Amino acid sequence: MKFIELYRSIMQGVWNIGFVENTLDGVIDGEPLKIRWLEHECRDRWFADPFILDVTDDKIYVLVEEYYYPHKRGRLAMLTVDKASNKLLKVDTILELDSHLSFPAIIRRDGKILVYPENFKGGGLKLYDLDLEKPALVNARPISEALLTDAIYTELFGKKQIYSTEIPDPNGSTLGVYETDDAGKYVKVKEYHFPEKIARNAGDWFEYKGKKYRPAQESNTEYGHGISFQQIEETPDGLEFKELWRKSSPHPTMKVAFHTFNMYKGVMVVDCRGYRYKVAAGIINFFRRLFVKE
Repeated sequence: MKFIELYRSIMQGVWNIGFVENTLDGVIDGEPLKIRWLEHECRDRWFADPFILDVTDDKIYVLVEEYYYPHKRGRLAMLTVDKASNKLLKVDTILELDSHLSFPAIIRRDGKILVYPENFKGGGLKLYDLDLEKPALVNARPISEALLTDAIYTELFGKKQIYSTEIPDPNGSTLGVYETDDAGKYVKVKEYHFPEKIARNAGDWFEYKGKKYRPAQESNTEYGHGISFQQIEETPDGLEFKELWRKSSPHPTMKVAFHTFNMYKGVMVVDCRGYRYKVAAGIINFFRRLFVKE
C-alpha cells in the first residue's frame, strides 16, 4: 500500500493555463499554436479548466479549477492576470466544498454571470450566481441530478440544452443531450456515439462566421490527452461532428495532457498537464516503456 501511495505521489500531475496568440481563423485552420503560458510562483496549487470571465485594457480575469495540494481536491478560483506580462496578480477562491470542483463553465444572462461547475461527487449539476463584490459563487440551485462531467450549456440549436458525458464513463465515446423535464431539471433525451474516446467537452461550443464548433477532449490513451477540434453540422437526423484537427500539448515540457479551449472578447485560453516531480516521473516512465507492454 505504501508503495502504491508513493507511486501515485511521484506520478502526480500539475497543470497550467496559457493564452493563445494565434487568430481564431488560424486556430480553426489548424495552425501550430503559439501560447503564452501563465507565470506564477504558486507551489502549493495548480490551475486548469480555464474560462475567460472578462478582459480589460490591461487585465484578463479567468475562472479556473484551483487544485490545492493540502486539501487534495479542486476548488474554484478567479485569477487576475496582467495582460502585458502574463503574470498572475491575484487569486480569489470563489467556491470550496467538501467534494472536488472543476470546469467552471459560464452563462451570461440578463447582465448576470452564472456558473455551473463540474461537481459530480457532490451529486448532480448546480447553477450558481457569481457575486463579483465578494467575490464568490452564491445561491446554488440544482439543475440536473445526472452525474455530468464537463457539461456545456448551449442555445446554438434553438433550444436550451446541455451536452455532456457522465459517470460512470466520463472519458468515453458517448455524448449525452439533456433538456428540461416538467420539473425544470435537465434529463437525458438523446445520445451521440463516437468511434473513439472524444465525447467529453473541452470548452464552450461557439459559432463563428456562420459555422458552429466544438472543442472536445481526446482521451484514447490518457485522460484529456489532446484536443479534438470539431465542426458541427445540423442534419434532419441530428448533429454530425467533423474533426478539423487534433493536437496534443504544445508546451515544451508539460506533455501529458491538453484538454481545454475557451475564448471571450478575443482572448483564447488553453491548459496543459505535466508531472509535479518531472525527473522521478521520467525515470518511472522510462522503465515502464522497457518492461511493460501496453
